[in-house]
Amino acid sequence: MKPPFLQNDAIDLERLFEEYRANPALVTPAGTLTFGEIRKCLGIVIANLEKAGIRKGDSVALHGENSELHLYLFLAAWIMGFLYLPLDFKAPLASLLETAPFDFLVTSEEAPPSKDFAVLRPENLLPNLRSETAPWPGNRPWPAIPFRQEASAIFTSGSTGKPRGIVHTVGNYVYSALGTNEFVGLEPSDRWLLSLPLFHVGGVLIWVRTLLSGSSCILPGRLKRIDAAVLAHAPTVLSLVPTQLIRFLASEDIVSVLRKTKVIQLGGAPMPAWLIDKALDLGIPVMPTYGSTESCTQATGVARGSDRKAYFTAGRPLPYRKVRIAEDGTIQLGGKTLFSRYLDAPPQPSPAGDRIFSTADVGYLDPAGNLVVLGRKDGVFISGGENISPFEIENALLKLDSVVTAIAVPVPDEEFGRVPWAFVEMPGPFNEAEMLAALKSRLPGYKVPKRILRLEPKDQEGKMKYSREGLTKLAGEIARQEREGGR
Repeated sequence: MKPPFLQNDAIDLERLFEEYRANPALVTPAGTLTFGEIRKCLGIVIANLEKAGIRKGDSVALHGENSELHLYLFLAAWIMGFLYLPLDFKAPLASLLETAPFDFLVTSEEAPPSKDFAVLRPENLLPNLRSETAPWPGNRPWPAIPFRQEASAIFTSGSTGKPRGIVHTVGNYVYSALGTNEFVGLEPSDRWLLSLPLFHVGGVLIWVRTLLSGSSCILPGRLKRIDAAVLAHAPTVLSLVPTQLIRFLASEDIVSVLRKTKVIQLGGAPMPAWLIDKALDLGIPVMPTYGSTESCTQATGVARGSDRKAYFTAGRPLPYRKVRIAEDGTIQLGGKTLFSRYLDAPPQPSPAGDRIFSTADVGYLDPAGNLVVLGRKDGVFISGGENISPFEIENALLKLDSVVTAIAVPVPDEEFGRVPWAFVEMPGPFNEAEMLAALKSRLPGYKVPKRILRLEPKDQEGKMKYSREGLTKLAGEIARQEREGGR
């Protein structure tokens, strides 16, 4: 049953904030704001946006670290009707200015003069909202917001090429949050740690999920210090990528907090089998997931109480999602969470019937209905007449102790055309020879990488995922230097 603030394919934010008025909504280093206080703060931000000249149909970009302003701008876009574009704060601003056209740029950095957009400063939009002298914008009511309204453009990670803007509607966010909340069993007493960047759909949806359920969103001062936030606030729900979890498991104090959580969603990268085993053995309620920006993040998840073998799959489809497998094994996604359009494509009327998005991944549904992801279908290359799937190599590496991330790439070779190399990220000691020896008992000889190199977090180039394209170029350059050095 949908809550009363969701009626006739629209959301009434006024009614939502009134419904949960006294509940704690946002926990920050500066204190806790209730839903009623968030309503006032949002009204002030909207008044300042209107004063700056922002109108319905405009596009507004924000370049900055996770902050309250992200959360208010996201909701202001729903109410005012502008398109919100959160930009990768880890990337230099100058490199992002040609990513997409926008009318306003919110940033504290120096931006080059431009006739195409106006620059707004965060402090002018978000004054000291907790001050008793903060202006009250009045009681002008907000109209209900139709689900079909476009809300934001989230850019893909760029792990396989140039980032592309994915436009989501208000309804995409609402149904994605409702399905996850139902699957997790989110309640007003829960506290979800905002542990992911807010320029990713997985980050902003933590905010939407807590809003719709009347629960609390914990906003750390900095993403690099989410360990401190875990210890200080003891969240009941978290969303983590493999690297974050492996670091947490090294702390006994954090492990004791994680054991008491309701669920820990795992995503963003293939989850090593050893890491899942270790978490489950420690009594930590992990939930492997699968999703994409196009599907408005999580499409599947492993339900609590599932058989242990289910934890080595991506789980079952959540409510309001559809997952199916094409004849060639391609994973296809659909349902009410599927994105509206690409940013560089014109808006289209709502199509009749179901829409389906074909991912770049292949997999299958096991007898229990769980999705098993086999890897990317577009990464297969030929070496000496043999087909090689990078994912098969990556999967073998992920089964080795302490390997957190594995990426296999093709490298030019005079004899075989192309041969596999691999990169791994691991917190423990790195021994290439031992890893190669271990792979020889798991893979055919022609699939064993010629070299295994160690990844460092700095190799991510400011993104949540390593660039496969960049690592392919790096391996090719190292191979070329080694060939020339041996002559």
